[in-house]
Amino acid sequence: MTTAPQGQALFVEIRCEELPARYVQRAANGLKKGIVAMIKGVEHGAVRVWAGPRRVAVEVADVAVGRPQEEKLVTGPPVAAAFRDGKPTKTAIGFARGRGVDVDALETVDGPRGPVVAARVRTGGEQTVDLVAAGLEDAVLSIDFDKTMTWGPAKWARPIHGVVALYGDAVVPATVAGVAAGRTTLGHRLTPGPLTVQAADQWVGDLRKLHVVADRNERRASIEAQLAEAAGALGARTGAMELVDEVVDLVEWPAVVVASFAEELLDLPPRLLVESMGVHQRVFPLLRASEDGEDALINKFLVVSNHPNAGDPECAATIATGNARVLAARFHDARFFYAEDRKKSLADHGAQLTGMQWIRKAGTMAEKSVRVGELAGRLAPVVGADAAVAARAGALAKADLSTQMVGEFPELQGHVGRLLAVLDGEPDGVPMAIEEHYLPRFADDGLPATPAGLATALADRIDTLTHTFRLGLKPKGSADPLGLRRAAGGVVTLVLGAGLRIQLDDLLGLAGALDDDTAAALRTFVLARARAQLMERFPTDLVDAVLASGDLDLCALAARAEALNGALQTDAGADLRTTFKRVLNIVKDHSDTTYDPAPVHGGRGA
Repeated sequence: MTTAPQGQALFVEIRCEELPARYVQRAANGLKKGIVAMIKGVEHGAVRVWAGPRRVAVEVADVAVGRPQEEKLVTGPPVAAAFRDGKPTKTAIGFARGRGVDVDALETVDGPRGPVVAARVRTGGEQTVDLVAAGLEDAVLSIDFDKTMTWGPAKWARPIHGVVALYGDAVVPATVAGVAAGRTTLGHRLTPGPLTVQAADQWVGDLRKLHVVADRNERRASIEAQLAEAAGALGARTGAMELVDEVVDLVEWPAVVVASFAEELLDLPPRLLVESMGVHQRVFPLLRASEDGEDALINKFLVVSNHPNAGDPECAATIATGNARVLAARFHDARFFYAEDRKKSLADHGAQLTGMQWIRKAGTMAEKSVRVGELAGRLAPVVGADAAVAARAGALAKADLSTQMVGEFPELQGHVGRLLAVLDGEPDGVPMAIEEHYLPRFADDGLPATPAGLATALADRIDTLTHTFRLGLKPKGSADPLGLRRAAGGVVTLVLGAGLRIQLDDLLGLAGALDDDTAAALRTFVLARARAQLMERFPTDLVDAVLASGDLDLCALAARAEALNGALQTDAGADLRTTFKRVLNIVKDHSDTTYDPAPVHGGRGA
């Protein structure tokens, strides 16, 4: 929108109890969207957003004093229908009421078929302050969260403690969840004293004095710089940097502290240590180049503290000791669980899957493991794997689910199976395939690097799809509690990633015959995921054209889409698109597809 010279800034801060990290950006974006919608029609300038665990805020610059007032003439029914004997009829009265004017204010104007009545309707004119006062509560409370808390009169992600709402220098008389708006806020929990807000930039600067970095990007840059500096001082590098995305929304005043744990705990599997640090403590592991040139974990880690006094050595030592104590307890538990799990072979752990239900009314995990092993063996020739290795990996793929380690650290499923398989002396290729069969776990995740891992990964997903569809458990509507869309997407990703040239029906058929209706439904279901993936790369109409070929070779479909898209980028392709567009416009009202193949004589060039 254009900037209104006479406008003033609109500033809103919502202060609450600590938001879960995953809700911080959602709250900030939702507040921005709600406020912009609330002042729709009011001229304004740029919008700025701040987000943190205890507050989200939005400033809209140069907001005009109100919506512009407009007047337009709205025509209505013919005069003959609106008036009888000079008196208004029900038609005229209804038209006037609908336009919000008095019937006496109706005018007579010329219409395309004669005189009609008309009303001069005025719209706009609402004052910005009134719009914000009336709409702020809905703008805030309508933000969608997966889970909410109920307190007093409202539901939100967390209880709201304070609201600042300013238009220029004036407080907007709004109320949100029973909290009246004002111009006072608070800083960090450990830094006492209220803050009077005059404007956004002053708010940002004064909050910093109260140990709050309001700008999310600034907090992130500070965290990354401090991590790099602390790691460099130890001759190491920081691992698990993806944690920054979460940690940045857990702290208001980031300060990095170095902590350590007993060196003897490094005997535990490295991934277990890293996962425990990240998942349970949100702390960062440190790695240092070893004698063989590979990065190895050291017994120190980095904590991103939220304490204003973390720079003080005594305070930093307390923070480090507390985090180390909690982490060490986790590590000692893991050492015990790992020792207990090693007392049995992976196959023996797998035997316990008979008591673990896979899906309600769909058998046990032990039965699924048998099917996956058999299917992985049949898939081996398709992916170039050793059939015996693939079958063994498939049969053991789920065995670690019954271990104490996976029970305590679910994120290690597959990895624990790999470790135990190595200790058991399973054939080469089996341990890695056990871990790889969970890949890809999410979009843009890695793919299995070994043929046996690919066979096992495909077998697991294909078994899930064919068995659930056979039992009539396919998704209904948007609900997908069994994750079947994810499984189908995994099949497509694996096939395309590996370049497997096989018809989809043949691939799915390796899991056993399905009746015609079920097979058709499953085929359509998987092709829908293929369509979704291709649409991420190519235009929708192009993807639909390629799928209409009826080919069930997913790699061939992707190659056709690639080739067609490339061709359409050329001058000849653009001309071809224009030609077909003209043809379609000519025949848009024709449904008959019969034609006379005989040449037409007498036309141009005859």
